[in-house]
Amino acid sequence: MTKAKIKKVIKGLKKASKTHAGQAKTLEAIKLKKGGAPKNVTNPGLYSRVKSEAKRKFDVYPSAYANAWLVKTYKKRGGGYSGAKKATGGEMKSLRPIPASNKGLPNLPKKVRNKMGYMSKGGSVMVQGRGCGAMMGSKRKKTKVPM
Repeated sequence: MTKAKIKKVIKGLKKASKTHAGQAKTLEAIKLKKGGAPKNVTNPGLYSRVKSEAKRKFDVYPSAYANAWLVKTYKKRGGGYSGAKKATGGEMKSLRPIPASNKGLPNLPKKVRNKMGYMSKGGSVMVQGRGCGAMMGSKRKKTKVPM
C-alpha cells in the first residue's frame, strides 16, 4: 500500500465508530519508511552505503554471511557501534599463604583454597574474561600467574 492509500484508510476509520478510531491510531503509529541503520550505529551514512553493497554482492540478503560481511566492512571503513564494550584484560587478585596452624586447609582442592583466598605459598591469581562480549565477574575464570 502507498502512503496516500494508508492515510485515506486512517481518515475513514477516524470518522467511523470508537473501535475504528483505535485502529486508526494503531495505523498512524506504524512507521511508513523502510528500515534504515540501527540505532547503535555511529555513522549511519556509511552503514547504509555498505548495506546496499552487501545487497548487491550477495544473492540472499539478509543472511548470516551477508550480515557478517556488512559488519566487517563497515568497521574496516571506520564505522563503529555505540553501547556495551567487550571484556578486556584480567585483574590481579592476591592470595594469602596458608597459615601453619591450619592443618585441614592444605588438603582442600586447589580451586576451593583459591576461592577462599589462600594459595599454598601465597601469590596472586589473574581473573580473566573468556568469551565474547561483556562478562559477569562471578563467571570469570581464575588462573595462577607465575611470580
